[in-house]
Amino acid sequence: MRGPKPQKILETRPPELRKNKATDAHQSMREKILNGIYKADQIINPKEIEQEYGINNTSTQIMLLRLAIEGLIKIQPLKERSWPNNAAYNEYRVADLNVRHRIFSTRHGGFVSDISQQETTASLEPTADIEVERADEEIAKLLAIQPGENVIILRTVQKSDPNTIIAIADTYLPFWFAESLPELKKPNCDIYQIMQQLGKKPSWCTETVDVTQASSVEREKFKLSPDDTSALFKILRIAYDEDGTPLAVDFLTDRGDKYRLHYSFPLFADGIPEKLRNK
Repeated sequence: MRGPKPQKILETRPPELRKNKATDAHQSMREKILNGIYKADQIINPKEIEQEYGINNTSTQIMLLRLAIEGLIKIQPLKERSWPNNAAYNEYRVADLNVRHRIFSTRHGGFVSDISQQETTASLEPTADIEVERADEEIAKLLAIQPGENVIILRTVQKSDPNTIIAIADTYLPFWFAESLPELKKPNCDIYQIMQQLGKKPSWCTETVDVTQASSVEREKFKLSPDDTSALFKILRIAYDEDGTPLAVDFLTDRGDKYRLHYSFPLFADGIPEKLRNK
């Protein structure tokens, strides 16, 4: 269904909760956010909520979590302690309800070029992590090689500001990439251009998108609060040459509250290379 507008959300109350002061506070906060009385990114101080509505800390925390589940509040790790929130470990901000303000990823190129030409962009850290490992069964199958063969792993990290990681990409490459390791270490390298320089012909890719909640490992990597309700996009991308031979496998993990993904594809099977139709 098409995403409802704030007025429609306002008219559709959540499932009925037990009638009490906490429920009244929840409905009041909800209305203020949807009516624009509270502005996007405005900090919500739990102590002030407790005092305004005469409810205890537990009721306030439950209310804020319910608002976060509905996408009206963002829960973030506390960045700076001050007197009103000395004991807190979360920061609560009003969410931006317009999903079109998120980073718009076209999915038409590599991890870098996907977002480099968009109005809303993210900075890219210089490539720092390159490893050589032996392929396990999953990677060997995806790259059409034998388990135990060497593969190159390239990790790229994207940030929207110096402290906020919004995407992590782990790229697995066949070992014939080894002669181009100096190129891979350069910031903003384009692996598809490097493939062409090596005589390969990347021409097509497939992507599978899963939506998941962040694990403890991912919450640590992305510096997410343990109470953050945002989901992650887990994208498996495989790039092929014109003969259907896999050339690279990407495991992209994007923050679902920061990205929009845009795809284009042929409407009829004959617009897909025959050797890739069942990939």
